Amino acid sequence: MIKRLCAVVLLTVGLVACSPPNLGHVVPRAAAPEGLTAPSPTPTTTPRPGPQPEEKHSGKGNASVPMAWPTRLGFVTFDCPKCSGHVAVNTENELIVNDIGPYKGTQWINDMPGRQAKTFTIKANAAWTLTITDESGLPVLEPGKPLTGKSEAVFAVPDGVTSVAVATKKSGRTAVWVHSGDYSELPVNQLGDYTGSVPVSGPAFVSVEGDGTWTVTAS
Repeated sequence: MIKRLCAVVLLTVGLVACSPPNLGHVVPRAAAPEGLTAPSPTPTTTPRPGPQPEEKHSGKGNASVPMAWPTRLGFVTFDCPKCSGHVAVNTENELIVNDIGPYKGTQWINDMPGRQAKTFTIKANAAWTLTITDESGLPVLEPGKPLTGKSEAVFAVPDGVTSVAVATKKSGRTAVWVHSGDYSELPVNQLGDYTGSVPVSGPAFVSVEGDGTWTVTAS
């Protein structure tokens, strides 16, 4: 199945640009003055808020969906089992789904301080559901117990975990995100399959993106 469409067409100069999808989680960092080294940002740990009720939306075809989710990390599962053609979900800040054909996957929102998502813009040609949960709705990576699946997924990493092994198969592109404290980083972003371990200090969250199958194991 062909995945990941060109996102920008620059008609005014006759050029076509294709940007890697799902890179909205990158937090830009200011450059240091010449001759100085920019200090690494000190990770901050904001106390986790209490439980948040699930928020669910459903519809058919293209739609603009206001959300009631507060200013906190949320985990969005979009499911369109009968979709064909281009499937996309955007917030004001990022593109969280960009695929072709039937789709079901999970991504996070509100991982960047001060950039709260308020509306989803959905492109689809069939019936869909969109569900937002807090971390209680995520699968938990228990040390030594591998989880397998396909498409985009997010996992909760408990305290005591120091690394997560990731293996993907039949993937055109593999990306692994880690969210810890108030920051997200992208330790893996490559074409094709990936096999390796990513340092993760729990509690944290790990996102695996690709169009093939994956196996993840915490240790």
